[in-house]
Amino acid sequence: MNFYNKHLLNDFNLKKYEILSILETIKKSHCLSFFNKKICIINEKQSLRTINSLINSLNFLNLKFTIINNKHNIKKENIKDFSKTLGLLYDYIFIRSNNDNIVKIISKNSGSIIINILSNGFHPIQAIGDLYFLKKKIIYLFGDFNSNVFRSIIINLSKLNKNIIIFSPKIYWNFIFLKKIFNKKKIIITEKLIISKKKCIIYNDVWFSMGESDNFINKIKKLINFQINKKILKILKIEKIFHCLPCFKNIKIKKTKFESELTKNVFESNFSFFEKQIIKKISIIKSYIILGEKTFFKVLN
Repeated sequence: MNFYNKHLLNDFNLKKYEILSILETIKKSHCLSFFNKKICIINEKQSLRTINSLINSLNFLNLKFTIINNKHNIKKENIKDFSKTLGLLYDYIFIRSNNDNIVKIISKNSGSIIINILSNGFHPIQAIGDLYFLKKKIIYLFGDFNSNVFRSIIINLSKLNKNIIIFSPKIYWNFIFLKKIFNKKKIIITEKLIISKKKCIIYNDVWFSMGESDNFINKIKKLINFQINKKILKILKIEKIFHCLPCFKNIKIKKTKFESELTKNVFESNFSFFEKQIIKKISIIKSYIILGEKTFFKVLN
């Protein structure tokens, strides 16, 4: 295992064997002995599940930490100077940011280990946690696959050679990204739903992700035919539905009421897997920390 002094800026940073090591660590019990490390959480974008999953993990491991919620530091200060200050104060920085470039600059100039817990481009903690459940099933990605969590899950699924069907409007197809990830691997991307007789898993994300400036009403109009609803439940043999919470509420467009990426009856159905997704996210964070550095913990099988 070679996590030592290694940033987690995006999903390209982890190799296949490292992902498998994280997933395997979840199954094992460990006796932990803490050594002194200074930890900071930069929360540029308010969060419920991701930040609280991290705090839950750190509390479980009896680790002290500092939270910076002040956006002034990133928006008003010189980012390189801010990064150097962080490096003097902290060993590990968990960051939730609107800008991937900010994450890269802090990693380059701080000298601290940076772990991306969400940015506009990637959501590695969410994706790695969901990999634990995505076994040898057909996986459908519904919606705009340029979202941060879709980008992360596609990268990681490609490393594990999983079969993926992307059901998305052509306007959101990103062939440059797909060629970079699946240069010699197969992937299906389509505007027409491919019906499989085998059991499948649907992976979904919010239609308006963090950092987007697109008009929400226009995006709904483009994606409304790619919604997960009762019709989809009848067409496909769905085992579970994964979603990067929170799900958007109903929206009115020209006095017409629309439900967004998931209809309410689907969101509240037995197909939903959201509770276990949240619990597994906590396990992934703990596993990453445990594997992260021997000077951080003594790990006993």
